[in-house]
Amino acid sequence: MELVRQFVEATNRRDADAFVANLSPDVEWEDTLFWTEGPRTYRGRAGVRKWLDEIQGPWEDLHLEVDEIVETSDGRLLVEFGLSARGRVSGADTQLRFWTVLWLADGMVTRRRSFHEEAAALKAAGLED
Repeated sequence: MELVRQFVEATNRRDADAFVANLSPDVEWEDTLFWTEGPRTYRGRAGVRKWLDEIQGPWEDLHLEVDEIVETSDGRLLVEFGLSARGRVSGADTQLRFWTVLWLADGMVTRRRSFHEEAAALKAAGLED
């Protein structure tokens, strides 16, 4: 839970060093949220830094909040996030609700997948009914 808090704070401060500090050196970071052509996967801390640059660049006043965290029996975390931001060029306000599953080992994130739909996130976390 502390790990998620650190990610959120680092995101809101735009602090890439703090953000990647709790990632495994060979982390696999999948994102489906911001790309129209389908999911993108970034590998390693350098890859996640690139992802951060890509998603933060178009936005100002980017703010991330945690709505819920569920820990699975095998140590995965399912996190529901709310994101609000204002477009740097357009000035348009945007709000997004999404879910993330984090795989952990030795206190570090080894894999991350994001989802637009809660049902898909529940399935990936092994929590579907």
